[in-house]
Amino acid sequence: MSRFPSRLKAWSVRLVGWLLLLVVGVLSLINLAETPADDVLWDKLNHAIAYAVIAGWWAALLPGRRWKAAAIALVFGLAMEGVQGLLPYRAFEWADMLANGVGVLLGLLLSLWMLPAGFQGWRIPGRA
Repeated sequence: MSRFPSRLKAWSVRLVGWLLLLVVGVLSLINLAETPADDVLWDKLNHAIAYAVIAGWWAALLPGRRWKAAAIALVFGLAMEGVQGLLPYRAFEWADMLANGVGVLLGLLLSLWMLPAGFQGWRIPGRA
């Protein structure tokens, strides 16, 4: 089994992290007036999942600075909510911030549990 990431794969792991931020940022700022917003639980679950993935990915990418990665993910969520408050078709919601925070904490805990050494300790099965 080989260690992950190699030099070639290290940039791709970072790229995925930046793409996660980009996708969540775009989804946070586009006009969703045409989508059903009746299911509040589903909306909050989406927030928690998105921020769990962001925080978990960056915490695994920066294992020596996991708490900093989690704090940055939380600030990113606050920034997205703040910008939403400025848009005529979106709104700032404290409940979304709470869901983001729950997601960040969950992502941090999952990265600590599943990848205690971060991506540097990740082994790809079947690779020599």
